[in-house]
Order: sequence, then structure tokens, then C-alpha cells
Amino acid sequence: MQTSNTLALMQSVATLALMLSLSFAYLINPLEDSIFFSVLSSFSKSLYNSNVINELNTSVIAGIITGLFLGTTNILLSSSKKIYNYVLISLILLFTFIFIGYVFSVEGIPYEPLQQFFFWVLVGLPVSTGMVGIWQNKIGNQVISAFLILSMPLGLSGNTNEQIYPILGFVFSFMLFLELSYGHTRYSRLARIMSYSKEYEDVLVWFLTTLIVTLAFTMILTSLAFLFHDLLRTLLPYSFSNSIEYNTIYGQALSVLVFFMLWAVVQILFSRGYLARQVED
Repeated sequence: MQTSNTLALMQSVATLALMLSLSFAYLINPLEDSIFFSVLSSFSKSLYNSNVINELNTSVIAGIITGLFLGTTNILLSSSKKIYNYVLISLILLFTFIFIGYVFSVEGIPYEPLQQFFFWVLVGLPVSTGMVGIWQNKIGNQVISAFLILSMPLGLSGNTNEQIYPILGFVFSFMLFLELSYGHTRYSRLARIMSYSKEYEDVLVWFLTTLIVTLAFTMILTSLAFLFHDLLRTLLPYSFSNSIEYNTIYGQALSVLVFFMLWAVVQILFSRGYLARQVED
């Protein structure tokens, strides 16, 4: 595989992981339970005296597709600085005129479709921002996108072991997005020094292989840690395993902590035994 193809593959997979992580985030915490959109709904209700958010199509998929479209458009327009500036100024003037029209109650402006489009833009904002960071190697955009993915879907409702697979899917896709997007930025800069040599390709292959193995191993350990909570339920006394404290997120966190403590003990014993055999040899 050529180095340029490897770098392009990293960008493509990072973009797919970006969209998947946002999808899993809203699968774990539904949009209607999001603190961000609850605040936005309260603000729009006080401004328009109507439940604007509840009257719109709140499809997360539509928002992600809108973010994908806007991110792609932004990247394509950035190839020409002059065209990009013209389009940006035109959009600013357009929304300024729409706002003035709303203030003076100008009829004929389709406010409902614009409100729907603006809502989808907000939902897809992490995707459009992250795509710019991925394809233009802007670390600041990558950080903003990661922060939005974590904060926008955040709600007050807790999670249970029944959501372990969406949670693992989110963790896997989110970490893949972070590692590949930042990795592409780092290794594309390294390419200027190593001049796309055979050694450089080996470094890329090593990075991708290590990343996939590490993420897969992390997912397996995390799955076992969550399932360890159910195993403890069968081993502990009935009064303890059915208590309120044990069956809340606090009890699950303690079970995960106990699992990784046991895992650490096994690792230490294995390492000491391995080192002892190496010394004897």
C-alpha cells in the first residue's frame, strides 16, 4: 500500500468513526434527554413563545448528514481562498437579512424550513467541525469536535449494563476518531522529514496495527469489566447483591474497579514470574 493511500485511508476511517461516535452518543443518551437541547428548547420557547424544537424533525441521522454536507462543502471551498471568502460573506449577509426580516415581521420568508435546517446544523456541528480538522489537519477543530460529541448529547439519565454494547461502540469509534485524526496530522508532518520512504510506510503500518490491537484489547477488557458486575451478583449474598447501592452506577463503578484491581494483580504475578524465569535463564 502506498503511503498516500494509507494517509487517505486514515482520513476516511476517521470521518466514518466521527459520524459513528456521534450516532452512538445519541443512541446512549437520546436527543430529547440532552441538557444542551433542553436549554436550547427553553430559550427558543421564551423567544418565540412556542415549542419550536418539539415541532421540528429531530432526526439525528438528518443532522449528521447535514453536518457531512457542510463539512464537505467547507473543505471543497477552502481550496480557493477567494471563493471561500465570497461564500462566507454571502451567508453572513443572508442570515443578517433574515434576522432583520424577522424583527420587522416581513412576510414571505420561509422561517419554518430555515429553523429546521438550523436545528440540523446544530446536531451535525460536531461532524462538520471534525471533518475540517481531519481533512485540513487542524487540531483545534478536532478538539472542538471531540468536546461537542461528549457534551451535546449529555443528559441526566444514567446508564445500565443493558447499554454496554452502544457504550462500547461509542468508546471504540470515539477513540478511533481521536487517534486517526491526530495521527494523520502527526504522521503527515513526519512525511516531510522522511520523504515518504519505505521506513515511513513501516512506521504507519506499525501505528495502525498497534492502534487496532490496543482498541480491540481495551474493548474486550471493558466488556469483561461490565459483565463482572453480573458475575458478582451470583457470588455475593442476596441482601447485598439486590441492594439499591449495588444496582446503581455507583455499584457498577465499584465492580469495574474490583475487576481491574484483580487484573492488575494477575499482571504483576505474571510479570514477576516471567522476569524470574528470564533471570534464571
